[in-house]
Amino acid sequence: MRPEQPTLERPGNDTLPDPIDRLEEIAVRLMAVQRAWGAPDRDRHLAAALASSRQAWHAIQSALAAGELALPPDVQHNLLILSVYADSKIGRCEAIPSADTLASLIALTHALAGSLRKWRTAA
Repeated sequence: MRPEQPTLERPGNDTLPDPIDRLEEIAVRLMAVQRAWGAPDRDRHLAAALASSRQAWHAIQSALAAGELALPPDVQHNLLILSVYADSKIGRCEAIPSADTLASLIALTHALAGSLRKWRTAA
């Protein structure tokens, strides 16, 4: 049995799976692909990791659009901008797969997860 994921509160005391944990999981998955860049099944693993990444970023966009994240408006705005930028990075990784292109997506994903965790701790 998997332990419950931490949650962020939604307005009205509902909960939402923690996007911070999801972003950290995505960064780890992308790093695993990067470490095994020369593996014969890299393309399959890369496609799956990028699909998961896109799904996570789109989930964040949907939660922002629905007002489901209890974040200050300026943080929500910046998160939306970053999510659109991440989506473009994912598309670039799909179009021109390279370890360097993947590294920039990993850095963005990992940095955002860390920043959101720090913000949540400070809030």
